[in-house]
Amino acid sequence: MDYPGPIVDVAWLRTHASDANVRVVDARSLDQYRAGTFPGAAHLDTNQVRLASSAPEAIERFVAAGGEAARRAGLNGGEIVVFVEEFSGTLAARGVWLLDAIGHGGGTMLDGGLRAWLEEGGQLTRPIANVQPGTFQESINRRVIATAEDLLGGGEDGSLGIIDTRADQEWLGGTVPAAKHCEWVRNLEADGKFRPLNELKQLYAESGITGDRPVATFCGSGFRAAHTYVVLKALGYNVANYAPSWGEWGRRTDLPIAPPAR
Repeated sequence: MDYPGPIVDVAWLRTHASDANVRVVDARSLDQYRAGTFPGAAHLDTNQVRLASSAPEAIERFVAAGGEAARRAGLNGGEIVVFVEEFSGTLAARGVWLLDAIGHGGGTMLDGGLRAWLEEGGQLTRPIANVQPGTFQESINRRVIATAEDLLGGGEDGSLGIIDTRADQEWLGGTVPAAKHCEWVRNLEADGKFRPLNELKQLYAESGITGDRPVATFCGSGFRAAHTYVVLKALGYNVANYAPSWGEWGRRTDLPIAPPAR
């Protein structure tokens, strides 16, 4: 089966959930997973696999931790992995980016999440008791992992589009130089599903992001940024996630903080 892209709907999942090369992974906390999940889903709490620094050794540790988490979820490599949470949220999006970052590349997320699954007649079940550990071997995909130095250099020479996905109040307190602002929640409809891709393409075009140059997304810790990463990936753009985000940028005295541009 060909990769379906980073977003799939309930109809796609209903058709393919039993395919041999499709795995469903619940990206929520362990308690939420245990309370009821997609039938047969494994578990990978994406909130527990974080990257706090742009240092090469930190990236290496992050990728190793991601690979271990993928194996615990039963991944072998080559499968399509559908991440789910309550809606089209940041945890599932983080799963898509995580698999890209660790060299798997088969991640997608369920549009509307478990809420949409239930609304369309699906059921939740108790989680499977044991998951056979997988054999996937991680490798760093540097193309989708942006660093502070990437944003600093690319912003200075204009070769990199930068999107601040944080809330208005955070943005107004200072941002990365040359960054444009588009809060991640603008990607969604009121029901928790993604807006149509043509609307999302227009939304980012209004911020100067048209796919003609690479883009890096950031937020506070790389989760909201992963959500916009998924959108821009779905649009076919060359995009990376600056996962350390403001948690690193805002504390490093060697990095400039700019007032928000209007």
